[in-house]
Amino acid sequence: MKVARIVAGVALLIAAWGVQAKVRAPLAPPAPALQDIVNARQAAMVMSAVTLGAVRGAAAKPDSVKGAAFPARGLAKWASALPAMFPASTRNVSGTRAKPAIWTNQSDFDAKSGAFVAATTALLAAAQADDHAGLAAAVESTAAACKACHDVYQVPPPPKPAS
Repeated sequence: MKVARIVAGVALLIAAWGVQAKVRAPLAPPAPALQDIVNARQAAMVMSAVTLGAVRGAAAKPDSVKGAAFPARGLAKWASALPAMFPASTRNVSGTRAKPAIWTNQSDFDAKSGAFVAATTALLAAAQADDHAGLAAAVESTAAACKACHDVYQVPPPPKPAS
C-alpha cells in the first residue's frame, strides 16, 4: 500500500510537471503577414541600392577599399535571401511592383538571382582583398545583375510629376 501511494504521488508530480511545462512552453510566433513580406523585400531593395552606392563610392576613392567589406557582406547576404522573399502567396498583394513573371518563369528568376549572388560574392571578395580594380568591376557587375532582373521582373515606377 505504501509503495502504491509513492508511485501514485510520483505519477501525480510528473503529470503536474508536464502540464506546467506545456503551459510555459513558448508559443510559436505567427507567420508574417503577406504585406509584411512585401514591405520587407521593398525595404531591402532600397537598402541594397543605398549599400551598392556606398560601395561604389568606396571604389571611386584612391585609398583602401577594405572598408567596403562590411556593406558588401550585407549585400551578399541579401542576395542569398532574395528568392525566399518572393513566395507565391505574395503574388497578388497590393503595392508590389513585382511582375507575375517571377512566379511563372521561376527558372529564369532563379538564374537571375544566382547571377546577383555571384556578383555580390565577387564584390565581397574584392573588398576583403583590398582589390581596388576588382571592386570597381564587381560594382558594375552587381549593378548589371540588379538591372537584368528589374528589367524583366519589376514594374517600372510611375513617372515623377513635373516640378
